[in-house]
Amino acid sequence: MLAHMYPLQDFIDTTLSNINNRKEVIENNPALVHHIYQYFQVVYPRQDTTQSRDDTVVPPEYDWTNQTRVPGAVTPVKDQRHCDSCYAFGVVGALEKTYAEIYKESGLLSPQELIDCSGQGGCDGGDFVPSFHYIKRNHYRLNLEKDYPSTLDGKQQKCQKRDGVRLSSNSSRTLKYEQIPDGDEEYMKKIVYERGPVYISFNCEERKGNDTILREVSNKFDHYASGIFDVPGCPAYRNLNHVPVVVGYGTENGIDYWKVKNSWGADWGDHGYLEVKRNENMCEIATSTYSAGLF
Repeated sequence: MLAHMYPLQDFIDTTLSNINNRKEVIENNPALVHHIYQYFQVVYPRQDTTQSRDDTVVPPEYDWTNQTRVPGAVTPVKDQRHCDSCYAFGVVGALEKTYAEIYKESGLLSPQELIDCSGQGGCDGGDFVPSFHYIKRNHYRLNLEKDYPSTLDGKQQKCQKRDGVRLSSNSSRTLKYEQIPDGDEEYMKKIVYERGPVYISFNCEERKGNDTILREVSNKFDHYASGIFDVPGCPAYRNLNHVPVVVGYGTENGIDYWKVKNSWGADWGDHGYLEVKRNENMCEIATSTYSAGLF
């Protein structure tokens, strides 16, 4: 399906103001991020993670929700409710493939632990790097959802110290992460196929009332139901305010797309998912992107 379909669903009828409460502003500050990288020394040079992949044949389409390489790599769609915590859901979405790879079973990791314990903004936003460093500081451990469940209203609570499950193997392969070069969607495609779902930052919120393009972006994203999300001009705005997870890619009627898992529940979009036009850095989808796993 090429045409966009954005009917008013029951989910939307709860008022768009509730949806806007789920979105948080992620400050795009390259200098600060670079400082964090240098301090924590957890970003690995690109050449250290690409040499072994020079001869990899990347298929034209791939979907981690429908594959047999690592069963359980993608868990059911979650709902962040009215807490601006998409960053936490993005981090666990990028790491659940690692859990499935280590333990040979599907496992729902706990975004609530990151909300409560990672020392960020809780329900006022956060980012990938400090979330990863929290896990690293905790000896590469994070709790499962069943052991550290989300609150009924999705709000932050006092941190409950629990051991969690280890997300790093005992071999030479340890849990690491890499930031994908800004706008390099071909490399991003390779990483998605080879390593699994990736954490992305996305521009989907209207920030200026008189900006026609941003109003269109916000309206189409909030009302998305099916089809390939495409708003010409959206890449020009560096306003990253939401974090979903890319779980695959493909081509439909000649148009390349990313398959994206959101954190607004299965009633939103196409059962909690959407397709975003690929190879145009649509709405900055490839601007602040991270891969994490055993490599």
